[in-house]
Amino acid sequence: MKTVTLSSLVVLFAIASMVAIAPEAFAATVTNAPGSSTPGCEDTDSCFSPNPVTVELGTIVTWQNTDNAAHTATAGTAADGPSGVWDSSLIMAPMGDTVNSFSYTTDTVGSFDYFCMVHPWMIGNLTVEAAGAA
Repeated sequence: MKTVTLSSLVVLFAIASMVAIAPEAFAATVTNAPGSSTPGCEDTDSCFSPNPVTVELGTIVTWQNTDNAAHTATAGTAADGPSGVWDSSLIMAPMGDTVNSFSYTTDTVGSFDYFCMVHPWMIGNLTVEAAGAA
C-alpha cells in the first residue's frame, strides 16, 4: 500500500512540476486592441492580439478586454452568425485595475473563426491542434 501511495505522490509532483515550468502550454491570452471599438484594426488583423492563435487541445484560452468598450468573443462569423462553439456574452470594459475576461477550454481540434458581436469588423481565428502536433 505504501508503494502505491508513494508512486501516486511522485506522479502528482511530476505533473505539478510540468505545469509550473511550462504554464503557457496550458493557457493562452488574447486581448482586444485598444481602440478596436472603432473601425480600422481590421485592416491589419490586429483587433484581437495575437491573431491568429494556435494552441493545443485542452488549452484554456482567455480573452481579456483592455479596450474602453464592451466586446464579445463569439465563435462564428459576422456573416453567418454564432456557431455555438463558445460565446463570451459581453465582456465589459475595464474598471480601475480590474480587467474583465472570458475563458474557454479547447475541446475540439480544428480552425475556429470568431468575432465581436458588438463590433463585427473585429475578427479572429483560433486553431486547435492535437497535443504534440506542433
